[in-house]
Amino acid sequence: MTAEDIGRFPDKNVADALQRMPGVVITRDGGEGSRVSIRGLQPGLTQTLLNGNFLAGADSGDPQRSFNYVMLPANFIASTEVYKSSEARLEEGAIGGTIILNTRRPFDVPAGSGFISTEGTYSDNSDKFEPQIGAQYSWKNADETIGFLIGGVYQKRTNREMRSTAGTWRWWSDRGADGQVLERATDVNGNPIANDAAVSYWTGGGQSTIGGDHYTGYWAPQSVRAEVFDQDRERFGIQATAQFRPTDTLTLTANYFRFEYSSDYIMNQLTIPEWGYGKFFSDATFDRSGTVMKSATFAVDGAPCLNATPMCTMETPRLTGYYSKEKQHSQTFEGEAHYKRDRFDAILKVGKTASRGGPSMRFQVAAKPRITVTGQEQNGNFLSAWDLGSKGVAMEFSPNLQENLMNGIAQIDIGGTNSSFTNSAIDQPYVQLDLTRSFDGGFLRSIQLGGKWRKLEVHRETGRNEWYADAANKIRYQNTPQGAVAQPEYFYDTPMGNINGGFSANLYPGVNFERYLEIINERYGPSVREPEPNNVYNLSEEALGGYAQANFATGGLRGNIGVRVVKTIQRDETSDRLQYLVDYCVDGANGPFDPNRPLGADGNCQVLPLTQREIIENIRLHERKSYTDVLPSLNLAYDVTPTLLLRGAVAKVVARPSISDLAGARSLTYKSEAYAFDRDQFGEFAGWSGSGGNSQLKAFKAWQYDIGLEWYFRPGSVVGATAFRKDVSNFIVPLVMDVTRDVAGEQVLIESYSTVANGSSAVSQGVELYAQHTLPFGLGAQVNFTYNDTSTADVTLDGEKVGTSPLVGSAKTQFNASVFYETRRMLLRASYNRRGTVVGGLSSGLNTYTAPYEQVDLNASYELWDGLMLTASIINLTKSHEWQYLGSDTKDRLTSSIYSGRRAYVGVSYNF
Repeated sequence: MTAEDIGRFPDKNVADALQRMPGVVITRDGGEGSRVSIRGLQPGLTQTLLNGNFLAGADSGDPQRSFNYVMLPANFIASTEVYKSSEARLEEGAIGGTIILNTRRPFDVPAGSGFISTEGTYSDNSDKFEPQIGAQYSWKNADETIGFLIGGVYQKRTNREMRSTAGTWRWWSDRGADGQVLERATDVNGNPIANDAAVSYWTGGGQSTIGGDHYTGYWAPQSVRAEVFDQDRERFGIQATAQFRPTDTLTLTANYFRFEYSSDYIMNQLTIPEWGYGKFFSDATFDRSGTVMKSATFAVDGAPCLNATPMCTMETPRLTGYYSKEKQHSQTFEGEAHYKRDRFDAILKVGKTASRGGPSMRFQVAAKPRITVTGQEQNGNFLSAWDLGSKGVAMEFSPNLQENLMNGIAQIDIGGTNSSFTNSAIDQPYVQLDLTRSFDGGFLRSIQLGGKWRKLEVHRETGRNEWYADAANKIRYQNTPQGAVAQPEYFYDTPMGNINGGFSANLYPGVNFERYLEIINERYGPSVREPEPNNVYNLSEEALGGYAQANFATGGLRGNIGVRVVKTIQRDETSDRLQYLVDYCVDGANGPFDPNRPLGADGNCQVLPLTQREIIENIRLHERKSYTDVLPSLNLAYDVTPTLLLRGAVAKVVARPSISDLAGARSLTYKSEAYAFDRDQFGEFAGWSGSGGNSQLKAFKAWQYDIGLEWYFRPGSVVGATAFRKDVSNFIVPLVMDVTRDVAGEQVLIESYSTVANGSSAVSQGVELYAQHTLPFGLGAQVNFTYNDTSTADVTLDGEKVGTSPLVGSAKTQFNASVFYETRRMLLRASYNRRGTVVGGLSSGLNTYTAPYEQVDLNASYELWDGLMLTASIINLTKSHEWQYLGSDTKDRLTSSIYSGRRAYVGVSYNF
């Protein structure tokens, strides 16, 4: 795929353009293509290389192996190579496929050539019109012994997403006299859940009583949430390339790339949590099977409740939000020496790619519509209701909720108002040598030998932003009575508007973070950055590999055979972060109400200082492992006739676990009985919870096979079909389940523990069908369809089977179709893309699934005169949204929904 091909689609980055190819599926971020998967496998199994080498990225402080295409301007790319079958000369690290992005070089383009472009974009979610500008210029002398190319792009974009989520789905059941669950979890057809060991159970008497009716044996979400995510994006990229040819046989190239991406955001959330179950229920509805809760209503009603002391206060919805200022940059330095003489080529590359990313500030605020004053409590909301539809959450609250917030009937929740951030650095230096000896005629056409050394290093830092009322004694502002008062200025004075898709609500109050910051900065001064130096996370992955490949051809047969051998050494120094929440209040929030008691920081009780509430320990971990992979490959192509081509391939491939999963470091929280008692109204439960990696993870490995037939019935027109199979072992599955683990020398139960585990052998197989044809007068079409069937395999954790799962990230179908009309000056194109159901990780014993997603895009271009082009596009004309659900037996267990909006673009460019 060339730069011209990318420009013919209505796509704004390379990932969007790649999805038009057979077998390619993308995930989106803010409506743009962000990551790419091939033939139904997850994006982490697709490798993207810039000019043949890894491009570092540290998204939101979380380094990834899969490149985020949101960072990469399409203007920089000269061509794109997609390899679905491997060759020995290609760097290992992909099972789905390898994508190589090639940038422009001054010796490859005419002297004095370049482009200038400007474009504006409009989103129906943000209701803003914003710019993008780009330019590139290339020069070389007449003898082509020296050349320079420089380019840059700037983009500003507001991204607004509407999201809804249903928290962990649990099976609610009565508990017997022996303390055991009376009714085991089933699907909607009454079948026991195969992964019962991973099911999250919820037991406890009155919690199953709804509106006076007693229920047991059903699925219900632990919480339901609606989110408005507002993000300000700025993207800046530069490329500088210099080439020198001191002799006819030697070409020297120096490349520098820098991509900067800032993504400040504010996220406002309304949550209806589980603490109202059994206490404020007035109604609930279930699906046809009676085992999946679909809606719930919580209400404070009746004079007895309102006149009680203390008054009945359900304290919903919980208003929470995040404010984050973050930036990442990625830069690559590379030097290349290419020696070419007669039939011998030698290419030496030396370079380094590095990325830094994460928030400079991130904090969370939580509030509740209720306040306690001396001798009196006031409730700010009397109704909270949610309903899970097929496309998102519907919420309803008391009409006077916004008015009550403006009247000060609200309280800051200290336990949910805090700060934490993670910043990461990722570096990879590399040295690569490729040698090619070509031969004239005969069966053997060339031999390629080469080797590469690279060392990936990751450093991660954590910390907090704190505002201190008493800096000397480390007393945070929210731990003082004044700091915990929810002033009306903390909230928007009117409900947030422009709620398109994702969810619906009769009103949506939100935290005014900009005003909130002004107030606490005026009162307490700027925040203090508090690092956590004992929370260590350093990873090192060193790989040394070499290959040999023979390329051959005779008659209509051509191909290559080779082997790649690579040794990987992994080292890490990390730490378990253990947070002990030992207590919260001087006396329990649920104890007897005393109107004469001095008001505390959260209006319910006298909150203890942070040093008495929380203890943090970091336990160092050191791990090392190494392994060697031998990766043979064979690729064949045969011209059956001048227009009929037969292809075949077989290869062994490997992909390493994600960077975040490499180490076994854990982040765990222990809540004491005293803490849970004081926080009972917020649904807190005593015990351990948290997440962690898995140091025992093995790398993905697979044998893959391809055979395909292509018929080129006219120039530029083709019909083809490819059958493929991948025998995958050690695939990785995200899990959320209750486990027993050793923590600080003691075996403890960790509830809803989020981790990863290896699956056993599984098969991914399917077929790709594709066709392209253009009629003589310019009307044409391009279609492709991919079917991918994956088997189910056992998932093991600590050597024990914990369930079964298909290949995570796999999509069964993918369909693309484009209809276009093209003349010398004009192009009109309509494109349709549909991705089938995508399999996700295990949660509460069931796989999550992303529902089928389809989208229609339009674009047009017209050349006003030579080189001057007017362009226009509409992305997501159909206003499509993505949503997920839990379990394959029903779509009623909604887990998330997201709507990123529809975008329109108009621009002008000049190529010279």
